[in-house]
Amino acid sequence: MTTNQMTLANPKRIRLVDHADVARLTAVQNPLTNLVGRLATVPGLVRPGIAHWDMKTRLPLHPLSNENAYGDPQLLRDLAVPGEAFAHRLGVDVIVGAETGGIPLATAVALAGDLPFAFVRKPGYVGHEDHEPRVRGAAVAGQRVLLVDDAVSSGRALEAFADELQSEGASLVGVFALVDMRDVATSVAPIAVTLPIESIATYLEVLTAATDHGILDPATHQLAVDALVNHWPNDDPRWTLLNQAA
Repeated sequence: MTTNQMTLANPKRIRLVDHADVARLTAVQNPLTNLVGRLATVPGLVRPGIAHWDMKTRLPLHPLSNENAYGDPQLLRDLAVPGEAFAHRLGVDVIVGAETGGIPLATAVALAGDLPFAFVRKPGYVGHEDHEPRVRGAAVAGQRVLLVDDAVSSGRALEAFADELQSEGASLVGVFALVDMRDVATSVAPIAVTLPIESIATYLEVLTAATDHGILDPATHQLAVDALVNHWPNDDPRWTLLNQAA
């Protein structure tokens, strides 16, 4: 499943010029609107302020702290319900959590669906043993599995997890994520286009809900979405405007 070919996530970049553009691109159409709002208002999950990813890529907002959503046991149970329904529709045998952010949500999904649970090691992580198994927990060989993670973006991590599961004889039939970030990715790997993927919300939906609930200022929201969708270069003068708005 590994491939170096990438396809543009949004080949026709749209320059955002007014509030109508933001509303059109970020309107929350998800039927789980209430759940999206609860997710977006988790303390510390959405944070204004310019940041950097891996000390390189400039970001108009701090990266989402998705793990904060796991602190409320009732919210975690409710977040698992759509995942369990998705697993049921796909005829899944085992729920697999992606190390590390997907493990709590995957556990909740497995409990909700009364399904076996396993987790897949993040490629490149160094363990305590020379030959640690890639997958731990329930056996996945010959099983239909649903991979659960806190987010999916370009699909490169998804490719790596898929390779790990395939090497163990599992059949990856779908992905359930807390937040789908493909709507702001510069490119998306083929596996993230062809594989069934469901989520609680997209990244832009989370930001819209956070603005609706007063977490983000509308001006910050508009500029941040423009920066994310149109991928401002680091020397774009509008970063100053965004910094002032935030």
